[in-house]
Amino acid sequence: MIKNKKAAVQLMLASAILCCISGAAQAVEGGRSLYLLGKRGPLAGLIPKPGTYITNDVYHYSGSTDQKLPIAGIVSQDVTANATSNLFQTTWITDTELKDARLALALLIPYNHMRVEAQGSATYAGIPINAEISDKVTAFGDPVVAASLGWRRPDGDDLRAWSIYGSLFVPVGSYEEGRIANAGANRWGLDVGAAFSGGNKKRGREFSSVIGVTFNGENLDTEYKSGIESHLELSYKQHLPSGWSAGLVGYAYQQLTADSNGPAILGDFKGRVFSVGPEVGYQFKAGDTSIGLDLRWYHEFDAKNRVEGDGVFFTISAGL
Repeated sequence: MIKNKKAAVQLMLASAILCCISGAAQAVEGGRSLYLLGKRGPLAGLIPKPGTYITNDVYHYSGSTDQKLPIAGIVSQDVTANATSNLFQTTWITDTELKDARLALALLIPYNHMRVEAQGSATYAGIPINAEISDKVTAFGDPVVAASLGWRRPDGDDLRAWSIYGSLFVPVGSYEEGRIANAGANRWGLDVGAAFSGGNKKRGREFSSVIGVTFNGENLDTEYKSGIESHLELSYKQHLPSGWSAGLVGYAYQQLTADSNGPAILGDFKGRVFSVGPEVGYQFKAGDTSIGLDLRWYHEFDAKNRVEGDGVFFTISAGL
């Protein structure tokens, strides 16, 4: 039993902040999409020759939002989210050809460190009350299994490549109901899409684009149902002497359908965000192995129902 009015208001305030973090901070439940925006960068549409390839991304994201929530006299509330992830992916390009298309199979295993903080203020009977909530977790996230079919059409110095893909998110990562920072999302998900890459070897120019749609399952514990999401990723780079390259990257995200089974205060709840930033790459050989390094920075803007911030990828890739 709650023994006094002040404690009751603190509880209502904390509940309101928790509600906003799990929903309003980023629309889909848990404060993040299953599909990691910016993961597919340069040469996204190209499936290389048969073999085994290793990719490791170190990803850091920092963002915040300041939103008002008309519950229990709340005046303001701030949410800050920080995440650092190591994303290890192995890809097997098979010898199988389906109507001139190469088949690729992939497995991605994420290891995440996340921290979420929130601070709100409310007034009850003329008394200002502040509450601060924070949570952090370091654990394995939800693994992803994927398959792709890719085609390529070389024409002299010009190269055109495109592919279709499907990625299944398996909800076995660390998750705890009531914890505002979770490494796993506790829901199944399927992302399907298509990618295109075009370039000119002589001029050293390269352009890639990815468009996809994410279908979310229901949270296995809370029954919260995240809406359908769409994403578009673009990259342009210029290859330079001695293995270097530089360019621009960006993405656009729009939620297509609203979440359901959430708090009524959220209403028709959809998120969106855009980003743009620089990219720098370096290619070299270690013996007979080609190794690629890539650094991408995505600066977000015009966010709605999402935290807004900056995401940085450092990618190492190699063909075995």
